Amino acid sequence: MSDAPDVDDRVDYEDGSNSEMEEEEHVEEYEEEEEDDDDNQNAREHDVEEAQEELAEDEDNNVDIDIETAEDEEEKEEYSRLLSLPPHGSEVFIGGLPRDVGEEDLRDLCEPIGDIFEVRVVKDRDSGESKGYAFVGFNTKDVAQKAIEELHSKEFKGRTIRCSLSETKNRLFIGSVPKSWTEDEFRKVIEDVGPGVEHIELIKDPTNSTRNRGFAFVLYYNNACADYSRQKMIDSSFMLDGNAPTVTWADPKSSPETSAAAAQVKALYVKNIPENTSTEQLKELFQRHGEVTKVVTPPGKGGKRDFGFVHYAERSSALKAIKDSERYEINGQLLEVVLAKPQAERKHEPSSYAYGAAAPTPAPFALPNFGGFAAPAYGAMGIAGSFTQPMIYGGGAMPTGMQMVPMLLPDGRVGYVLQQPGMQMAPPPRPRRVDRHNDHDGNRGSGRESSHDHDGNRGGRRYRPY
Repeated sequence: MSDAPDVDDRVDYEDGSNSEMEEEEHVEEYEEEEEDDDDNQNAREHDVEEAQEELAEDEDNNVDIDIETAEDEEEKEEYSRLLSLPPHGSEVFIGGLPRDVGEEDLRDLCEPIGDIFEVRVVKDRDSGESKGYAFVGFNTKDVAQKAIEELHSKEFKGRTIRCSLSETKNRLFIGSVPKSWTEDEFRKVIEDVGPGVEHIELIKDPTNSTRNRGFAFVLYYNNACADYSRQKMIDSSFMLDGNAPTVTWADPKSSPETSAAAAQVKALYVKNIPENTSTEQLKELFQRHGEVTKVVTPPGKGGKRDFGFVHYAERSSALKAIKDSERYEINGQLLEVVLAKPQAERKHEPSSYAYGAAAPTPAPFALPNFGGFAAPAYGAMGIAGSFTQPMIYGGGAMPTGMQMVPMLLPDGRVGYVLQQPGMQMAPPPRPRRVDRHNDHDGNRGSGRESSHDHDGNRGGRRYRPY
């Protein structure tokens, strides 16, 4: 019986120990749970911060995307606006207007011809009065050409008005182009700058076909497109492979349709005509557009040249003949056909043929004397008198305004040199008179003779007292 209490006490002790151990375990578990809760709370806070940062970054990115999208949309709208404007060559100049003519008067004058885009009467800044000329923009080039035909030399309010194409510019010169660039590389850059690029002329290096000369010409759809690109390219941030380009307006290429005189042209210039083609063949080929009054094929050295002129009775027939849809062939050879240039606009170029005019012969003029020989005009001395001015052999034609004049050569022959009319050629310098003999005193002559002869008398020359 004495053993029972010991067993119970041991059991109680063990039970107490176990309870204490369980309590400790519960405390440890609770502490671990608290630590886990703290860790979870920190993780959640970190996740929230990361989410907020990501959200802020997304918002910034969305703002950037929205700005870029808005800029792209604005640029597209601007491109569309520029391309919706009339093309180059659709605006005409009207001069010789009475001072009291306003925009409404010009609208009434031009609306029967075709749709008008705008009318601008040029006025004096100070007085506000009309300067007597205006610009009328049409929607198409064809209507502008029609306006020139109908309005030039027309009577309007008691005045004879003039009408021609407006000289607006749509061509840019671009310098400092990398010389290693190809035309495709240059085109890609230029087309990204602005709209309306129609033609790019990157000037090639004649000595190296793989390189360019460092400059180019770019033709645009209209003046507005060209000016838009010009403004962007003159910005200091715009570069061509690290080079700041030179961007300026280029003079338009000469065109037979840019003046009032050209508006009256009724003739065609036909090139690449096959050999032995008759004028009757040319007339038959072109008369489907209207009445052909004459066909001229100028003679060449070895027979006929490869070009000629076809004259119509009406200008409208000539304009029909040069449309892009028209093609002309003779014996399988394609002809090149354009409007002929007015006589006043033809320049004296080696490749040009001044149809309808003989070679210009300068008028005779007073010429200087050469060594006592009075130099008359060429042919006046009976030397090649039946000929015109001598032929100049070499590259190019005779310079404008120059004339071949005779010159007496030292050996007595007559040579001919180029001289500008009115210019006096300087006579040869007079030789200095130097007395090289010694006098009786043994002194070298000084170029002056003694004022007295050896007998003490005065010589035949002017007396020089000193």
